[in-house]
Amino acid sequence: MKRLPPAQLVTDEQSVPSDPQDLPQLQPAAPASARLPRELYVLVLLLILAHTAFNGIRITTSLAAIKAGGGALWVGLLTAMFNIVPAFVAIRVGRMIDRVPLRRPLVLGCVIVAIGGTVAAIEPMLGILALCASAIGLGWMAIAASSQYAVGLYGGGVNRVRAFSVMSMGFSISSFLGPLIAGLMIDHVSYQAAFGVLAVLPVISAIALSTRLLKLPTAPPRSNTENGGARELFAMPTLRNTLITAAFITVGWDLYAFMVPVLGSHLGLSATQIGSVLSLFAIAVFVVRFFMTTLTRRLGETGVMIAAMTLAGFTFLAFSFANSYSLMLTLSFVIGLGLGASQPIILSLLHDASPPGRIGEVNGMRMTLISTSQWTMPLVFGMLSASTGMLPLFLIVGGGILSGSVFARRKLPRG
Repeated sequence: MKRLPPAQLVTDEQSVPSDPQDLPQLQPAAPASARLPRELYVLVLLLILAHTAFNGIRITTSLAAIKAGGGALWVGLLTAMFNIVPAFVAIRVGRMIDRVPLRRPLVLGCVIVAIGGTVAAIEPMLGILALCASAIGLGWMAIAASSQYAVGLYGGGVNRVRAFSVMSMGFSISSFLGPLIAGLMIDHVSYQAAFGVLAVLPVISAIALSTRLLKLPTAPPRSNTENGGARELFAMPTLRNTLITAAFITVGWDLYAFMVPVLGSHLGLSATQIGSVLSLFAIAVFVVRFFMTTLTRRLGETGVMIAAMTLAGFTFLAFSFANSYSLMLTLSFVIGLGLGASQPIILSLLHDASPPGRIGEVNGMRMTLISTSQWTMPLVFGMLSASTGMLPLFLIVGGGILSGSVFARRKLPRG
């Protein structure tokens, strides 16, 4: 597909670099084979810490609800609480990110996640956990939207998929570490200890980001000219079709995150075993993202999306027959390959399709879509599983993702 030229980059400490060589890594004309900037890897390292906390706290919250006798419906409710507030404010936060230095929402988001984890460690009651989940979800939304903006700018025009793949591999590492740390701490210490240890990680990220040792990129400020807002953006065909495709993938991630603790508990798995299933999924995501550059070169971005959605859809259908720990591990790895290949492509396509100065707003639209799905779907999944069991969910979501692959084949741009 045709790529939009990247915005001229400056750091948030400077309005205009005094020397063009001050930021040699961020020149938009860099060839595709050029190295990505060192700052990108530093940012990803800090994101790994924050995302490990977010993932670990989320699984700890679900298992704490089950331990308290809440059942599938309470797991769905608490999972939803991580996303209710972001669903309503993400677009507004995205517009703010277009206007302020990226450092501010990154630091603030890390602080909010740390506070939420600390409060949960002090009093892990169901009501308190619901409030903490709401705060942590808001904090992570600010981190995610601003970090996606920064990574897209670090990648420039031709290296953008590579840059998002690096970020996504970092998230794969944290998706492995979060559940593993949570499971080990729960089994060998306590739920309070799990929340407390995980809450320390975003504090480290916040301190590092606030020291200004990391230079973050920014684009020219958003124009104050009136526009049609999110409705105008959604009317753009490429942007709209990419968001719709992302919705199919999002529902798949939501069902997987909901299904593993519930199905694992039903099979009598320990917290460590459930954490290992989630961690193996993260390993698969890391593996497929390591080869994203090769895959996109051979299949194209849209080709990778179609293949990934097809694999994920069939694997969800196969999950209907998961009746053992070993089978859950196998299917978790396979579905990680399918779902894991989607995010770098979606982020790159959205960045390319965004009008200048409105990347944060577009990221906010995506976060709204994700957050809305993540607070409605767990409630729906919880109610359905309580009345019909898990089988209909696997059939519906698996079939839906397969339908999404057909939509992607017809509507996404080729390139």
